[in-house]
Amino acid sequence: MTTKLGRKGLAIAFSTAAIFALSACGSGDDAPKDDQGQSQEAGGEESNAEESQEFIDDLKEGVQIVQDQLDKEDSMTQIMLASDVDKPTQKYGMWVMPYYPSDAVEKYISTIQVEDGNFHVTATSAETGKVWEMDQDGNLTEAAED
Repeated sequence: MTTKLGRKGLAIAFSTAAIFALSACGSGDDAPKDDQGQSQEAGGEESNAEESQEFIDDLKEGVQIVQDQLDKEDSMTQIMLASDVDKPTQKYGMWVMPYYPSDAVEKYISTIQVEDGNFHVTATSAETGKVWEMDQDGNLTEAAED
């Protein structure tokens, strides 16, 4: 009888401890957070506090490179950003533009699709691992997960 009572007591004690441990190590879902995919002006006061200014500046630079090339040749449907070229080069029927992001960018999608003057530069933050897109107007949006 005392063995059964001892086992039940231990089970209750472990269960209670586990509940408290899980509560203390919770995911913090009660904390306020931004909606995923919320659009933010990168240059405005509402810049995303999660990402470094260096990362945002890298995205702005990519957008500016694409925009400058579209100002010269607006019929382009694809422009490639690449860190292995020194000057603008035409390859495979598209312009390949020099782009040297800082270490704040873990990786970026090099081929930019342009449709009716609209495009976005996509990059992964080295700091947070999140994927962000900046459109031609400088709006910063967290990319939707596939």
